[in-house]
Amino acid sequence: MLKRILKRAFLILSSPIRYSIRYELRGISDANSQDQDIGKILQRRATESAADYVAKHMRDVDSVSSKLELLTKAIKSADLEKHNLICEFGVYTGNTINHIASLTNRTIYGFDSFEGLPERWRDGFGKGHFEVAALPKVRPNVVLIQGWFDRTLPAFIKDHDESIGFLHVDCDLYSSTRTIFELLGGRIHPGCVIVFDEYFNYPGWEECEYMAFKEFLRRTGLECEYICYNRLSEQVAVKIMSSLSMRST
Repeated sequence: MLKRILKRAFLILSSPIRYSIRYELRGISDANSQDQDIGKILQRRATESAADYVAKHMRDVDSVSSKLELLTKAIKSADLEKHNLICEFGVYTGNTINHIASLTNRTIYGFDSFEGLPERWRDGFGKGHFEVAALPKVRPNVVLIQGWFDRTLPAFIKDHDESIGFLHVDCDLYSSTRTIFELLGGRIHPGCVIVFDEYFNYPGWEECEYMAFKEFLRRTGLECEYICYNRLSEQVAVKIMSSLSMRST
């Protein structure tokens, strides 16, 4: 009887201590689990490399804190009287194209297969990701062009001979972005404003939209100046410039 009483008293008195030990051990376990989260480590490295890029190339460029704020600032810097076409590649649910359409009464052309990614992009974004069941509802000044870029752009280019004033690249993949610049390259001139939705700040960013754009600049001899970037995400806005050698002649 005395043993049972003493044991019960011990359990009662030691309960806070045992709870504290379990809590500390669980905290150590959670910390170890976080240290082993490869995705978080890769993202941290990507953010650090994006920060290095900003420090090197955008030290005098203002940042913003949202995608829509960046789009607003970018389109306001575009000369849409001189360069008429406004295009978005990667419409998805229509959020950004409707925002762009709210800032101008001009027609915005939105290109998307609406079947999702044509190939795997990165971890968590496989083929077919971003597929939608129905076309999004858009503003009256938006025209949606459904299909893969390499199939829809040639006909579009034949029917529209204007230069591009504002281009929103939201197609994620290197291959899709390369297709855009290969087919539309002749319509992109100094003064054109381009917004990239996935320019940097995610694992592998150096091999996606960023790489396709840099290849385009090298191929054409054009240059760019940075308008702004989203310090909390992946978006960057640029304006196309003629090369220094062309400007000096």
